[in-house]
Amino acid sequence: MTANIRSILMPLAIVFGIFLPQFHAGSNILPFLIGMMMFLTFISKIPPQEHHFTFRIEIRALVLGLFLTLLLFVLTVFFNLPKEFLLAGILLALSPPANAAPAMSKILGGNPVLMLKIFIIGHVIACFSIPLVFGYFTNTYTLELYFEMAKAIFNKMQPIVTIPLALAFGMRIFNPSFADKFLRFQKYTIFIWTFAVFLIISNASYKIQNMENMDWNMFFGMGVLSLIFCVLLFVVGWFIGKPKHPIEFSQSLGQKNTVLIIILAQTFAKEMPLVVLGPIWYVVWQNLVLSFMTAKVKPSKLKSE
Repeated sequence: MTANIRSILMPLAIVFGIFLPQFHAGSNILPFLIGMMMFLTFISKIPPQEHHFTFRIEIRALVLGLFLTLLLFVLTVFFNLPKEFLLAGILLALSPPANAAPAMSKILGGNPVLMLKIFIIGHVIACFSIPLVFGYFTNTYTLELYFEMAKAIFNKMQPIVTIPLALAFGMRIFNPSFADKFLRFQKYTIFIWTFAVFLIISNASYKIQNMENMDWNMFFGMGVLSLIFCVLLFVVGWFIGKPKHPIEFSQSLGQKNTVLIIILAQTFAKEMPLVVLGPIWYVVWQNLVLSFMTAKVKPSKLKSE
């Protein structure tokens, strides 16, 4: 598939998702789609790894997230901005990598195994950082809430990772010839992800249309905030990851688990429902960026270590 064709798939998925909110019910199959992507990505032979990069990447991501949280807090106080901006920014800044980040890393020519380790460590860190910081700024911090949020983050990651990886690695170890037969299906990963994006956007469109008393200034303000965060995180990740791991750093910082933070916003910020607009907008922006990257990044010129 040419880069031009790949680059238009996600914008089409976004457009159709916006105008077909009635397909929001299909979002229930998203864990199955992500699991399928995980399986097809990791059915390959595992390349040699450099383990010391993983923790370094996520520590940098955490430090950057905390810095952005502090900066946004200062700007919120200085310009007397609504608290919804701060809470949405916290979720975006501290969100772990998306479930599809390992598969997208492979599509772009990066190292999916390294990205998987980043994904897992990122979610472990998020289990501690998001409940602590988000709970503090919502003035609802209690030990019970802390563990409730941590459990919610862990439960969203664990099923999507455990089952497909056990199948893929087990098949590769015990029956490699059979595992090789699945390799020809890896080219369809981008189509699975495109359909998943369509369902995510459709679900987001449905939520927006059913919001009561929509504040349109808040709506577009959240769009600007999430756009700034999205471009900043992808660009910063790319440059600090050079020369060896720009793709993995960029995916780690820029591609966020928006499904997770939308759920967290709806569950733990019920008194400020418009907080959810931040991650909803981010879904659109991050997939437009990924669409651009699939068109411009040349996987054949990049190393997969």
